[in-house]
Amino acid sequence: MPAFWSVLLGVLATAAIPVAVAYADRSPRVELIWAGAAVPVAALLGLAALGAARAGRRRAQLTLLHRSGARIAVLGRFLGLFSLLFAGTGAISLVVYAILSWRGRT
Repeated sequence: MPAFWSVLLGVLATAAIPVAVAYADRSPRVELIWAGAAVPVAALLGLAALGAARAGRRRAQLTLLHRSGARIAVLGRFLGLFSLLFAGTGAISLVVYAILSWRGRT
């Protein structure tokens, strides 16, 4: 069961930033910079997916019949790592934006 949760958390983590950007792009009230609020959400969900994948892999090693849980845990681990890459890229983008905004004011 933890392997399933790792995939679900990984999908949510991977989709957090693109969904926030799409919402900010279509909403007249929300500016695009506020999509950056999804960066820590993606990072936390990605870390949770990695933890669940580790638990799922450990659980699959203890059982004899349900080795497919290990494959699902690998997918959850991949999605968790991918979402951490997304979150890292988003964090770098926000830092560059902050530096350029600060530099433009001085």
